[in-house]
Amino acid sequence: MNRRIVSFATLGFFGYFLAGPPLPAQDAPATPAPVAPVISTAASDTYPQVTCTSADALACADTLQLAADTRNELGPLLKLGPDWRFPVHIHIMTPDDPLTAKINREAAAVFSQGATMKIEAVLPSSDPDAREFIQRQFVTALLWEKFFAKTTSFNRGTRLDVVPFWLIEGLSQRLNDDPEHNRESIVRRAVQNQAAPTLAEVDDWQDLSDDRLLGLWQRAFCYYLVDSLIREGSRRDDFQQWLDGFSGPNPSPAQFHFPTEADWETELADASERGRDIVYTWAETSSELTTAETITFAKSKNAKVETCTLDTVDTLPPTPALTEALKERVFVLTELELRAHPSWHSILELYRAALAALAANHPDEAKKLLQEAQRQRVAEAANHRKILDYINWFEVTKDYEDSASPFSTYFTTAKEMERVQADPAHPNPIRANLLLIESEL
Repeated sequence: MNRRIVSFATLGFFGYFLAGPPLPAQDAPATPAPVAPVISTAASDTYPQVTCTSADALACADTLQLAADTRNELGPLLKLGPDWRFPVHIHIMTPDDPLTAKINREAAAVFSQGATMKIEAVLPSSDPDAREFIQRQFVTALLWEKFFAKTTSFNRGTRLDVVPFWLIEGLSQRLNDDPEHNRESIVRRAVQNQAAPTLAEVDDWQDLSDDRLLGLWQRAFCYYLVDSLIREGSRRDDFQQWLDGFSGPNPSPAQFHFPTEADWETELADASERGRDIVYTWAETSSELTTAETITFAKSKNAKVETCTLDTVDTLPPTPALTEALKERVFVLTELELRAHPSWHSILELYRAALAALAANHPDEAKKLLQEAQRQRVAEAANHRKILDYINWFEVTKDYEDSASPFSTYFTTAKEMERVQADPAHPNPIRANLLLIESEL
């Protein structure tokens, strides 16, 4: 995130850059030129300071709605008025947008305009993190209203970094659902491994790391810190006083002592008690599926109890007792899917459909579904093992004083692991070493 303010004079260059240089005069083309995309700028009826430019009208509408939702959620928390003080303009580039040839990724800049500042942001419509990026611009503008409440003019000397990065990112994360509670899980794991950052480290962060794993790690701790500060009661009152202290003409974060390192350590000490109660983790889902895959039935009251698994049930002859057992197992798998980790949903659905097909006496269809479920299950386990390898490697090699280990380094290591695994004459020393280190940590 760019935290240096750009002077208003630069706005002319930025506008030139968006529009492109003027074209020299030319003779009329022999063939009709392609129809240029209709790129228009829409403004919110409620918040005219928020605008969006795009050839995708639906994307513009979603962006303006996101602005309204963000203000409705954070306005009361930050005790802000109904109007946006700082304009925000979002340009969403579709593939046929001429600007796409010049910019192919997220970009944001800040321009001073006398008594106000304006955020200009561009991003491709194909950006998988588009919503998060756009929302971060809105959260930033709202926090400026709080931090610069008494500032009447802006220039190159204005310190935008007075707004802590962790506060921007933490509030942004708070606006987004996390049904699997991955953020708490990341914090809990770091605390258990004695690898959680100090408050000073979190406060020193200036932007998200390009390393995706470290970026997720930063998001989790930013969310956790903000969540600990805005709880109802005296803690939130302290948070409001802390925010109000920055509103002077020359704010100085060094003079404020909230939150404190002791507060942070206390919050981290409670991290192991905070977690999801509804959704299973990946490992818990796998364990529950292992338990649920055993099917028990008896052909009659006095008959010997028989058992089979989901992977072998299609080899048994159909009987009324087996059909009843299959129906019961479909119910069990349905309950499990409601609480399962998302990575397991499609696998559980295939198993349920297979058992339902067997119960309806469609063995061929059931066999195909079971084979696909087994294939996906093996692939999911292999993929999860790779993720664990990456996490183990990352925790061992991350330099907390500098930057994260680049993913390219890990990718090279992973490819070497796959090469070694493909040779049956050689064991895999890399994974063994990682697991040994993890056990010691």
